[in-house]
Amino acid sequence: MKLFLCSLLLVIIQTMSQQLKAQTSINIQMFGDSMQTGTYCTPPVDAYIYVYGQATGYNQNDSVNLQIEYGDGNIYYNKVPVSQGWFWDAPIHTYNLPGIFSLRGIVIGPDLNADTAYFTVLVGDTCGNINGKLYLDANSDCQYNTGETMLAGIPVLLKLNNVVVATSYTDGNGDFSFNAATGYTYDIVPALNISNYGYSVLCPVSGHYANVLAPISGKDFGLTCLSGFDLQTSLCGWGFRPGAVGYVDPFAFNSYCQSENGQLELILDPLTHYMSANPAPTSISGDTLRWNFNNLSNYSYWWSWNSFYPQVIISTDVSAQIGDMLCFKTTVTPVTGDLNTANNTYYACYAVSNSWDPNMKEVSPRGEGNSGDITPGMHTMNYTVHFQNTGNAVAYNIFILDTLDSDLDISTFQIIGSSHQMEADILPGNVAKFSFNNIMLVDSTTNNAQSKGQVSYTIRTKPNLTVGTQIINKANIYFDYNPAIVTNTTLNTIAEPLAVNEIKSENFISIYPNPAHDMIKIDVPQTINTKNALLTIYDTQGKKFMQQSFSQEKSAINISKLTKGIYFIKLRTNENTFVDMFVKE
Repeated sequence: MKLFLCSLLLVIIQTMSQQLKAQTSINIQMFGDSMQTGTYCTPPVDAYIYVYGQATGYNQNDSVNLQIEYGDGNIYYNKVPVSQGWFWDAPIHTYNLPGIFSLRGIVIGPDLNADTAYFTVLVGDTCGNINGKLYLDANSDCQYNTGETMLAGIPVLLKLNNVVVATSYTDGNGDFSFNAATGYTYDIVPALNISNYGYSVLCPVSGHYANVLAPISGKDFGLTCLSGFDLQTSLCGWGFRPGAVGYVDPFAFNSYCQSENGQLELILDPLTHYMSANPAPTSISGDTLRWNFNNLSNYSYWWSWNSFYPQVIISTDVSAQIGDMLCFKTTVTPVTGDLNTANNTYYACYAVSNSWDPNMKEVSPRGEGNSGDITPGMHTMNYTVHFQNTGNAVAYNIFILDTLDSDLDISTFQIIGSSHQMEADILPGNVAKFSFNNIMLVDSTTNNAQSKGQVSYTIRTKPNLTVGTQIINKANIYFDYNPAIVTNTTLNTIAEPLAVNEIKSENFISIYPNPAHDMIKIDVPQTINTKNALLTIYDTQGKKFMQQSFSQEKSAINISKLTKGIYFIKLRTNENTFVDMFVKE
């Protein structure tokens, strides 16, 4: 009997331990080389290692155990404190011999929950430069001729044993370069998704260079244009607080060579008010701003990333409340002849807050609720890193290290806008590095408007992410030789549509007819106070299509302009929020 009771107690303890462990998690978000592109030379060399991640469910004073195996027989141990659910460490390790070193990082929580990550460091006895250029081979002769267009902002990959060891984005002159260890043979490949940039590789015929030894120059790629045009649009915004000035920046870009004239349209949220823009809109009609543009192509419009990029200053209405969502819509036309009209319209929603850090990171779609819920399926995520020189002197150089979540597809990474000229690289560990060399950014006390900058990019989520998957990102901003400024952390969670802590409303409001064609009627019990109520209509992706005040007298809603599909109605009153669904036929 005693043996049975002891066994039963052991089972209970194990079950409780498993339940407790299930409430915690360790996730390494970044493990890699924080400074280098390519390889190190000549030993002894210092490798700057950076690891950070999320420790969920632990107490504020808990610590995690970090172990890094450097691949040369040395092992690093450290007890790292957990701060607001995050841990990080940045050891420096000296490699005294050349070679290829495989590093393994292990993080163990106090309950033995753990995660493991890997990356590789390449150290050479000597290094040599591998360089070349990307150009538009107008006469198809496979050599660069004076006057042919240099192509900026296109990634070039350096591969060793079929593994990407460095990525270099071409600069404004079309040049790329790698500092590569000698004695190894590399492959040089332009972007795997080169067609997304509107080009195909003409020269070399194979599309890549194989068995390349460093140093070597002139590994040029002659590209040719794909036919047609593909206008796209996006936007970013920040600084939305009641009664304060905020910013909305729409983008229009053409991913193909064929020049197009067109129009960019921005529809402001009803709780925002237009103040000014640079350039000024061609026309303004109510909450709708429109700009005409000319000769927009993937290489000829803007000096850097080829975008038409108005900067709009708005104010947020004093009636806005913390947590309100401000939604904006941007559209680029024409659509006739456009190769992909699905990317001609873009929606972005931002939460009203009561404070704002000028050095911050934003994501769109932001998602619903505090966990940033987005529906299952592939999404194009638009990230923007904002920075501002709030010191008291000019910032000469700025660079940003931005770790890309492992659930994002690195091959789909594309820069869509930058406030200043910069160079971009992808470092080991899926770290995007944006270098603003000689930016000479004035301080905010000298000129507040000119003390700000930003960079925006898109990247797609990997397919088949399961419900509950979290996509987490943050960036480190370096002003000259100052320590890193760490941005906020963006969070999106794969969830079922509208999986937020709203009150489901079958027992409170009703919608009829449902399905509907042109009009719907919303019935609300007299016990619900609809004074100052706000009604919003979303689709299943969380995009907002309509927002208006609601009262018992305004219960008939015109939905004739909505396309066929499933929509959600959110009715927010002073006391509660109710959600229900209807079908537009």
